[in-house]
Amino acid sequence: MNTISATRLTLWSLIAISAASLPAAAGSRPDVPIPERMRGAQRTVVARVASVRPTWVTNRWGDQLIVSQLTLAVEETLKGRAAQSLQLQMEGGTLDGLTLHVSDMPSLEAGDRGVFMLDDASAVQTVPHRRGLGVLKLDRQNRVENSDVTLDMIREMARQAR
Repeated sequence: MNTISATRLTLWSLIAISAASLPAAAGSRPDVPIPERMRGAQRTVVARVASVRPTWVTNRWGDQLIVSQLTLAVEETLKGRAAQSLQLQMEGGTLDGLTLHVSDMPSLEAGDRGVFMLDDASAVQTVPHRRGLGVLKLDRQNRVENSDVTLDMIREMARQAR
């Protein structure tokens, strides 16, 4: 094989490898272990979404976004100050016939349960720690949706993360 053919083969190999890995890299987020998320969050609670109130907001760049104000009915505090209810602000929601899906945030509606790792945004408002990584929706069997992680496992992680 001559030098030009070897160079072309190497170039095409690099292009193929790059193209194959591009979709995975473009859509992925770093996988941060749950205990590390809990350590970083100001509080972690198990709660049920009591209500969702979407509103229009204008961000600092002038974009109009739908932001949902959720009231969380706290069932259990795993870390931080205890409270019976919390106000959570999350990007996304449906308002005036329009729906905003934010790719790194879960969709939540009244009745959903989850483990919420939160940071205070103000004296009365919280936001998910590490955005969507701060919300672990639970199914009816107390498992994190689409995983084998159970609420009991998360409780143990919380004890060890302190």
